[in-house]
Amino acid sequence: MCPDIEIIVGTYEEYLLGYQIVEEEVKDESKMLLKQTFADKSHTGAIKCISVQGPWVASGGSDERIFVYDMRQRKLSQVLLTHSGTINTLSFAPDMSHLLSGSSDGQLKATRVGSWALAGDWQKAHAGTPITHISCHPSSKLCLSLGGDRILNTWNLVKGRVVYRTNLNSKTTLGGAPDCLSWSTDGEHFTLTGHQVLEIWDIKTANVARRANTPSRPMCVAWVGETECLSGLENGSIAWISLTDDKEAEPKLLPAYAARVKAVACLNNTLVTVSSAGEIKVWRCQLEKRELTFIASVCIGCRPTSLGLVDLSLIESSATRPKQGVPTVIPTSKPSDVEPALEIDTPKGFVTIEFDDDAKPPPTSKKAAKKPKKAQMDFDENSSDGESQAFSDSDSDSNPEPTSKKGTKESAKAKGFVSAEYDEDANADSSDEAIEATPKPKARKSKEAKGKVPKPAVEQDSDQSSSDSVPKRKRKQPPSHAPAKLKVKKQTR
Repeated sequence: MCPDIEIIVGTYEEYLLGYQIVEEEVKDESKMLLKQTFADKSHTGAIKCISVQGPWVASGGSDERIFVYDMRQRKLSQVLLTHSGTINTLSFAPDMSHLLSGSSDGQLKATRVGSWALAGDWQKAHAGTPITHISCHPSSKLCLSLGGDRILNTWNLVKGRVVYRTNLNSKTTLGGAPDCLSWSTDGEHFTLTGHQVLEIWDIKTANVARRANTPSRPMCVAWVGETECLSGLENGSIAWISLTDDKEAEPKLLPAYAARVKAVACLNNTLVTVSSAGEIKVWRCQLEKRELTFIASVCIGCRPTSLGLVDLSLIESSATRPKQGVPTVIPTSKPSDVEPALEIDTPKGFVTIEFDDDAKPPPTSKKAAKKPKKAQMDFDENSSDGESQAFSDSDSDSNPEPTSKKGTKESAKAKGFVSAEYDEDANADSSDEAIEATPKPKARKSKEAKGKVPKPAVEQDSDQSSSDSVPKRKRKQPPSHAPAKLKVKKQTR
């Protein structure tokens, strides 16, 4: 029967790849093959770790970001930017309540699943040293973390604090960098590895319950049961270790690859392994015989870093498996060769119009070319003529018109803009002020001033002609002014 799982692989080439096991007929025989389902390149750096729980897939990389994917809808759900260093380890709580993350900046953070709000932040969880491993207990109440200080911290996730510390500096068998921190399925044991040794610790006694010497360095660990543990070695073999054996018994070695085993993962008695050369293999575990039965394999063409398995039987979505009868394009080369196909955007159907700012429309007539419109006038801040043109549209100086309030009082302030609108009430007030500011001509004493014929006022003030900035106001002439023109000529000083 075909395992209902999806394999998630993180790579150094910034790709997050997905594969599913499908059954096809080849030469009248039914065979299981691994088909690629997606290839995502959201990270801008190497992917360092992957954590899978239920429909959620989280990946962290050297770009200091965490990408969370929802496999029910098969899309990116959230991007977490809470760390300021390379994400070294990720671990979902089994009850899918929180996502724990540790980075090279020494911070351990807990993020709520769903709202993706920060629930816990421990700046110096391991005295400021990088956090290398995090593993949640199956009860979701405890957590183990391992850092560069070689201190194993036991966290109470209910209270959010460390309840127990184990100094591994005295454990000479583990060497200088303990690795492969992993809980058993029942939560009674956890593993730690050294240079050529794997130790299984009992949480009740806080001591080593099983120690297995391996011919090569253990690179990864996966539990297939409460007492059965599998470890991928650097020489390409898989070591089968059982708690039912003696404490110092040799593990059973199973050949798998010519290169080292980079990552292993187990789900529903199905073991998935990937080598440093990029070859994925799927095995069926036989617990009674302690044997592995080969199912399918594929070469991804990239250097893998981490591995995770999604249980498709728990996800109610039609998008979990490709539809039958519809051909699926599966790249046969490296994901880098199919990268341009992933970034092609569908045409949107919009029109872009470009304007040339330097190009000016030709004048429609000679008059339009000679006399520019008010909206097309250029205002020069250093020119005093620009102010007069802004507020006056007269062609000659013979008939000056009264200016508005903005033209008289705010002429010195009107720099940087031109306004052709003014208030009518303000214009009335400004005309009165202009009249008062204009010097009045002296009254003439004549015989006609007694009420016979009013005479026009003659402009004789020399100071008045020198001031051009203040507009002049013409007095209204009476209707009887026409017959008095001869008398004006005779009056001389």
